[in-house]
Amino acid sequence: MKPMDLGKTFRLAALALAVVLAPAILAAMDPAEMIKGQHWNKWTERDKLVYIRGLTNWADFITEAQVQGTRSSEYCMSKAFVDELKSKTLGQIVAEVNAYYMENPGKMNTSVVEVLIRRCTTACPPEAGVKEGKK
Repeated sequence: MKPMDLGKTFRLAALALAVVLAPAILAAMDPAEMIKGQHWNKWTERDKLVYIRGLTNWADFITEAQVQGTRSSEYCMSKAFVDELKSKTLGQIVAEVNAYYMENPGKMNTSVVEVLIRRCTTACPPEAGVKEGKK
């Protein structure tokens, strides 16, 4: 067996690394935007669970951070999330969001956050004319 040229080895390693990292780099370059039904429906169940976990962690943080100080509007919404979602599993919350988009195919422009607030909490009343699940 002939020894491989060090330059060729380096180029092959760099190419392999680029192929592996390309999807992550491209995803990181996506613009930040409100996640809506059209995004949600393309995601895997794991992606959905991670997203809900992130939202609930954010709500926990805001609620705890503002317990001692002046309470903002972010505190009020976070408190509703924490208080009303703590009795549900992440899987149950994902199932409710999935059900909303399945029952309301014309509402794919509705953000996941709005679906959570209207369907999974009592913080905001359900949207008129839209099917809602049990609270």
